[in-house]
Amino acid sequence: MAVGQVVILSTRSLFIEGVANRLKQHLPEENVKVVDARQADALEQVLAAQPTSIILDATDAEATKNCPLSEMLKALPLLKIVWLDPQKDTIQVVVSERRTVEQVSDLIEVIQSAETGRSEGPSKNNFPTSDPKGLRDP
Repeated sequence: MAVGQVVILSTRSLFIEGVANRLKQHLPEENVKVVDARQADALEQVLAAQPTSIILDATDAEATKNCPLSEMLKALPLLKIVWLDPQKDTIQVVVSERRTVEQVSDLIEVIQSAETGRSEGPSKNNFPTSDPKGLRDP
């Protein structure tokens, strides 16, 4: 299965490099890009990479300061956002899609499909409760 571009966005260089190094063990190196969220041009770097997925440190409140999610979603409507929380050993995945909505019934259909398509976490995904993606060092 082909993997698109993955961007890791954080203000914490140890987090960025640690996750990037682990991903590069499983993905082609050219598919993994790191962006320091402290840089003024962080948004431009992310958009230039045209990622299919972006990994954010859920414990890093500054990660989206120079790279607002609204701007990323506007430019990359199919972006998958992965909130990685290293303190809780969890990830939250937000999948984006863009639809045309002409009537309230279209909006209601989207809301109802979102309600029935929810995942309840690791048990439904068959992930172990610790280190679900093998991102920690052995």
